[in-house]
Amino acid sequence: MIIGNGMLIFVRIRKARRVRGMKEEIGREFQDTLGQIRSFPSSDLIIRELWIYSRYGIWRFFRVEDTGIVEICQDGTTQKNSFVEVIRTQRAVRKKKMGSALVMVK
Repeated sequence: MIIGNGMLIFVRIRKARRVRGMKEEIGREFQDTLGQIRSFPSSDLIIRELWIYSRYGIWRFFRVEDTGIVEICQDGTTQKNSFVEVIRTQRAVRKKKMGSALVMVK
């Protein structure tokens, strides 16, 4: 639970096999989890969210509505375009060997 600014946010964090799929695929994969999240009340001051991540450190965030899910940005605002913005953690940055030097690849 996140409490602040007069709001209460219920968040469920889950590891996903695939985070780059369409939100419909995410909805099917996490159908049980979404049902559990929907059991919490919702209002203008109570928000329900699902945060998913991959083993590579990629994160996606969704607001859970009664009829579906809406992809949101890291700051909680609704995605403005149809392109998926993925958030990578520092752990997701790989080291790639090129010749005798190590180069950081994002």
